[in-house]
Amino acid sequence: MRAVVPYNGSLLAIIARDGKITYDELKEKHCVPTPPGVISSKNVMFDPDLKVLEAEGYIERTGDLIVYIGR
Repeated sequence: MRAVVPYNGSLLAIIARDGKITYDELKEKHCVPTPPGVISSKNVMFDPDLKVLEAEGYIERTGDLIVYIGR
């Protein structure tokens, strides 16, 4: 049996819909602006979630460009 690491489906959906997207564009679409002093888990987990998606083979990162490759 293969164990799969949980991944962020909403983040993957944005990448899959666009096909290719830059890091800054993705962050703007996915992360929520918060007032000073407020911490959003969606914003904090952005980079780790991208690493999981890349490790699981859903995306490929080349510099600033993120490409959806499916699985």
